[in-house]
Amino acid sequence: MPKISFYLYIFIFLLAPSVSSQEEVEQEIPAEILFKDVKRHGFSISPNGKFFSEIITNNVQNDIVVVDIDGYKLLNQIPMEERDIEAVHWITNSRLLYESRGAIYAIDVDGTNKKKIVDRRSDVKQKGRYAYFRGMRYNNLLSTLPSKEHLILIETYDLELNSSIKEVNIFTGKKYTVIHGEKYDIQKWILDHDLVIRLGVRYGDDGYEYFEYDAEKEKLRPFKVNIEGVEYKVNVKGESFLKQVLTFEGFSLDPNVIYLTSTINSDKRKLISYDIKKQEVIEVLAEDINCDIKEPHDDSLGFIYDYKDRIVAGLRYEGIVPQFKWFGQRIADIHKKLNETFPGFIHDFVDSDTSGDRFVIYQWSDLNEGNIGIYDATNNSYAVMFQFNEELNKYKLSKTRSFVIEARDGHKIPCYINLPNNYNGETSIPMVVIPHGGPWVRDYWRADPSSQFFTSRGYATLRVNFRGSTGFGKEHLLAGINNIDEIMIDDIVDAVRSTKTSYAIDTVFLYGHSYGGYATYMGLIKYPEDFAGGVAISAPSDIKEWMKYIEKTENTFAYDLWEMALGSKKTKYLKKISPLSYTDMLNKPLLMFHGEYDRIIPLEHAVEMESKLKKNGHEVVLEIIQNEGHSFEDAHVMAYILTSSDTFFKEILEE
Repeated sequence: MPKISFYLYIFIFLLAPSVSSQEEVEQEIPAEILFKDVKRHGFSISPNGKFFSEIITNNVQNDIVVVDIDGYKLLNQIPMEERDIEAVHWITNSRLLYESRGAIYAIDVDGTNKKKIVDRRSDVKQKGRYAYFRGMRYNNLLSTLPSKEHLILIETYDLELNSSIKEVNIFTGKKYTVIHGEKYDIQKWILDHDLVIRLGVRYGDDGYEYFEYDAEKEKLRPFKVNIEGVEYKVNVKGESFLKQVLTFEGFSLDPNVIYLTSTINSDKRKLISYDIKKQEVIEVLAEDINCDIKEPHDDSLGFIYDYKDRIVAGLRYEGIVPQFKWFGQRIADIHKKLNETFPGFIHDFVDSDTSGDRFVIYQWSDLNEGNIGIYDATNNSYAVMFQFNEELNKYKLSKTRSFVIEARDGHKIPCYINLPNNYNGETSIPMVVIPHGGPWVRDYWRADPSSQFFTSRGYATLRVNFRGSTGFGKEHLLAGINNIDEIMIDDIVDAVRSTKTSYAIDTVFLYGHSYGGYATYMGLIKYPEDFAGGVAISAPSDIKEWMKYIEKTENTFAYDLWEMALGSKKTKYLKKISPLSYTDMLNKPLLMFHGEYDRIIPLEHAVEMESKLKKNGHEVVLEIIQNEGHSFEDAHVMAYILTSSDTFFKEILEE
């Protein structure tokens, strides 16, 4: 956001955090607004709860913004010379630390007394060839070390990505190395809440491994846990990734207790506490009848700490809708008050002051991209610092409804549907099915931009968590193995047919990116009676060639994962699951988009698909998006793709 705009937007709203329904506009939402890039991040509150800080980014520079919360005014907007600022930390109530491209700086909140604390150059001068590059270091802050005056704790990465932990004097710059990463070939150290080094992580081409650090002997040993007499590792490898039994989630406030997610004796992944000293499970902390508490590959599980009472107050995880589980009553009561004051919103905790009375809150819903605000528990007040997308708040969004359909074999499939706001259930409307990419990911309850684009133009939209999607148990996930062209596609079709029995839907289209584009191809090929046409974006068409490409790029983890997930690498099978093998059967109108520089699914997949379809006399258009890769992040590019897709669908409807 330009600097001048911030001064106009720095208002504090003590009432409703969003515009009233009377101000909302019922009309087509411009895609540029839906995909608007948020230029603000790094939200935090000072230790005394008096000041709020954030980073504003533009193409020229970064600004650090400091707001006086009690005075409801901008204290300072500090223009920074550094182009990239990754994070800002409060070291005192009047001084900040910030990280930029591997260096760490300090600056006062009024913009004065700027000083480089940690350089990105090595402490020891390098000699010989490539000495300059070998001397480069990347540093990030681990802790401001409140118990050690004038010291901070940092993590330092060398050119080989080995991680070292160091204490740094913020006045002299003198460093004390706590542990050398190069000595142990460790790329990440894991510390407990007392800042004691406990585990090391070693990365390889095929995944990563966990090691336990014995400080007394200064040695590493493979990290293992013992559950019901069976020894397990928490290592992550491509070949076993989808079948991951345990994942490490961090240390409890008790240094002998860790958190793990587990599918041992359970279909759904649950959160457990484990005593590493006694080598036994303490208890199941959270489980959900419908969903995994966490997916193996993401950071959707959040621990909510009450620093005032020094306890883990609760958990936040992704269920069918976002879910919270509370262990501490104080924070639970605060969350309850927020929900009662602002019903319909999700309230995520971002940061808190040291007293535990003021909190930085991310407030959002499926109808509003939300805001960052300050909640004061002492007087139950909420002050909005800024709206994530004020332009979008002027439009009336479509509510996201979750529901479950029954597939042809009786399996339950979770789905999300959005309907136009003027849908009355009497007049039939078209529907756009948006299969997610991956496919080993999932769709979530949120204000999905593509869904909102289409619903504002009169379509219903359907998002299906078909089998193979993560987050809904191991049976649901593992059913997708050896089935990317069958069960996954069948589940999408079953969801379409089930939806049409509940809503007045007539013509149905497919619109998908990556695996979603593959599903578009296969849906049109296998079920032409169910779909009138489709849009495939960045989609693979020749699976055999794609596997060769992954192997050639030496991405061992991805190759091992896909080799296991596909179930076979025989040429006959890979040809069977490739859309390119069925171009004679794809008789429905098809619009394709592909990035010129796609390094995940090379452009050749789209070019070859278009060529074969045209040779067979089929209706197809390929648009190559210049200067783009696999995923399109530019709002204007997404606007072009979506408006072109809408025009394409409407032309079919008019035939």
